[in-house]
Amino acid sequence: MPTDTVGLGAYRTTQNQAQALTADPHRLIQLLFGNLMMTLQKAKGFLQRNQIGDKGKAVTHAIDILLALDEAIDEERGGEIASNLRALYNYCIRQLMAANHESSLEKLEEVQRLMLEIKTAWDSIEGKSDDSKAATAQ
Repeated sequence: MPTDTVGLGAYRTTQNQAQALTADPHRLIQLLFGNLMMTLQKAKGFLQRNQIGDKGKAVTHAIDILLALDEAIDEERGGEIASNLRALYNYCIRQLMAANHESSLEKLEEVQRLMLEIKTAWDSIEGKSDDSKAATAQ
């Protein structure tokens, strides 16, 4: 029996949009990080299977997510941590651009490792006070 991948994709898109519309700011960042990690994993798979066009699309999507995360930074409230986070996002964007151009699995994995650390830290602040959240990352 064939699978309805178009229908499944539409369902996931609708579900993700519904989550984004009802999520608080902390949860929105979690959703972005989750999507980023999934997209980086897809990019690695495409690269390993030599699906260069799909790899390029996945890397571009990952860069778009990093740009959205960068836009969400509040440097006034986040201070030095926010500045460092912005620098890390920019570094990761440069690494992704190089990974795409060079078809470098190592650079994709480096970005994946770095962003997993940030995602884990972000996930750990759930439930802390708003002041603590602001000082920690955004």
